[in-house]
Amino acid sequence: MEAAQNARQPLGELLLAKGLVAKEELELALEEQAETGRLLGAILVDRGCVSGPALAVALAEQNGVELHTEEGFGTGLWAKIERRHRSEKGADDRAENVVRIEPAPPPLEAVPDPDPQLEQLEAENRRLQDEIERLQGEFSNLKLVEAPEQPSSHLLFVPRASGYLLVERQGPPPEPGDEVTLAEGSFVVSKVGPAPVPGERRVCAFLLSR
Repeated sequence: MEAAQNARQPLGELLLAKGLVAKEELELALEEQAETGRLLGAILVDRGCVSGPALAVALAEQNGVELHTEEGFGTGLWAKIERRHRSEKGADDRAENVVRIEPAPPPLEAVPDPDPQLEQLEAENRRLQDEIERLQGEFSNLKLVEAPEQPSSHLLFVPRASGYLLVERQGPPPEPGDEVTLAEGSFVVSKVGPAPVPGERRVCAFLLSR
């Protein structure tokens, strides 16, 4: 149920609700996103506001997917990345976190020297997060309801001196303001709407004499 609710939340609101980012951090990241068009998750990771594993879990929850990180291959790496991120942000390892990995060791007295291999793995992890957000956008597009097939013809409501005439024509209807030439003369489309005939599904272009 929680995953379904998170799926309806924007990523920024979800991270803020889980306490993974501060309001000020999110506002700055959103400003950068508006200026650069980059993905919000990638900006937050680059700024050091949230770790790669925590972002991956949040994205999975947002899409209604359960991502288990407590066991299996790569668990130690996720834990190492997460502990380093929390150490750099000055967070207490005892605090509640959305990513439950391995029991964390006591806080380090000092931040260790950069590990080239770890830096490479973190860069790869950020690339994977970008791919997750790209797939998220594709999944959202797949959820769109296909538009119903439009009729292959339309009607024209033609004014005459003795009354009105309904004329059937093939293809899509003209747009308001378009000119239409018929045997009865030249007309301009005033509006396009439902046909004035009960049960008629085709649209009707209402004409005015020029």
